[in-house]
Amino acid sequence: MFKFFDDKRFIKNLAFLAIPIILNELLNSAVNMLDTFMIGTLGEGPVAAVGLGNQIFFLFTIISFGINSGTAIFMGQFAGKNDMQSVHKTIGLSMLLTVGAAVVFACAALFMPDKIMHIYSKDKAVIALGCDYLRTIAVSYVFTAVIMVFNSALKVTGNTMQPMFTTFISFLINFAGNYIFIIRLGMSVRGAALSTLIARSCELLLQLVLMLTRTSPVITSPKNYFALSREFCKPFIGVSLPVVINEAVWAFGTSAYNIAYKFSGTVAQAALQIATTVQSLFLVAGLGVGSACAIIISNALGSGDKAKALDNSKKCIFFGVVVSVVMGCMLAVASPFIVGLFNVDTYAADSAYKMLIIISVGIILKTLTYITICGILRSGGDTKFCLVLESGSVWLIGLPMAFLGSAGLHLPIYVTFAMVYIEELVKAVIALKRVSANKWLRTLV
Repeated sequence: MFKFFDDKRFIKNLAFLAIPIILNELLNSAVNMLDTFMIGTLGEGPVAAVGLGNQIFFLFTIISFGINSGTAIFMGQFAGKNDMQSVHKTIGLSMLLTVGAAVVFACAALFMPDKIMHIYSKDKAVIALGCDYLRTIAVSYVFTAVIMVFNSALKVTGNTMQPMFTTFISFLINFAGNYIFIIRLGMSVRGAALSTLIARSCELLLQLVLMLTRTSPVITSPKNYFALSREFCKPFIGVSLPVVINEAVWAFGTSAYNIAYKFSGTVAQAALQIATTVQSLFLVAGLGVGSACAIIISNALGSGDKAKALDNSKKCIFFGVVVSVVMGCMLAVASPFIVGLFNVDTYAADSAYKMLIIISVGIILKTLTYITICGILRSGGDTKFCLVLESGSVWLIGLPMAFLGSAGLHLPIYVTFAMVYIEELVKAVIALKRVSANKWLRTLV
């Protein structure tokens, strides 16, 4: 086991990539937790409204993540060959797809927020608050789309510091905006949405300024981004399309959990929003290792070194497990203190605490599935297998468990939440077997 620590070059490379990614994701999660915490001072209704209103943003970000994950497979391998012209074309393709998705979701949030909120809640007050939130925040989806594309390109080309810095500035702006709009001006959920909109627009502006003034390699003439041909785009269909479908099907299934959870009531949903927001904060370390793993492996495959890619995949799994165990222990210790920060009733607080304890154990499984699926299998283009595994586990295991526990057996929310984790266990076992079979080791460019 300790031989993993002998390769100091690998450790240095992993740390160089992973630490800024972890900090970046930590800041992103902190922004969400900050919104939930500040809204949480107003009670269960606003917490549930913001959490459920953000389901459409969740769907958008997951689909966008799928688009960018698919294109990043090629970007990473093109970067490994030092083919920046093809990297630029891939950025352009990703931009067209991601911004296109953002426009669709922004229009839905602007023009049909009531229909969206009725899917997730039966509480009229929660629905009304959620509609206010969605109408205000909708435009930020377009800003977020552009940010995601450039962040993906920067990370693949080794610049993980800039996304971390721009996200940090966004966090500070969002914190100040939340304090002014929610606490000082009493704008409730609309204030939270306005703060996020301002923060995202400033983040995008800063990102563009930094890339232009530092002559980033991902920056080129606009015509170079969109000099696309059928021959160039065709390979993306076979590899990237399954990733996009995978994330879309998985996202809609995961979002459907909230349809099941609405049978547990508004208070239970508020507890769930607290738990899932905190969960994302403690998952970032494992996700950072997985994202760094994807860059390292895709670069190795792009250069034609399959042996190195295989060796690095094993090391990434090892480090991911170590990191997730540490984070799980930290969450278990911190859970009672975290729950105490929210102004919710005793049942909501107790349910949130129990779900955080479940997460502290399940975080290992979530980290393993992310590293194996997103970090390893997709890097070699094994995207069709990932599509079947992730979609199948959500729709055939996770979602039935959610409806069975909440709508069928009317179990406490934390029991239903634990039942859903069976999905992660099954997925982790199958993904590890697939990785060990080495069928994913392919050079695509």
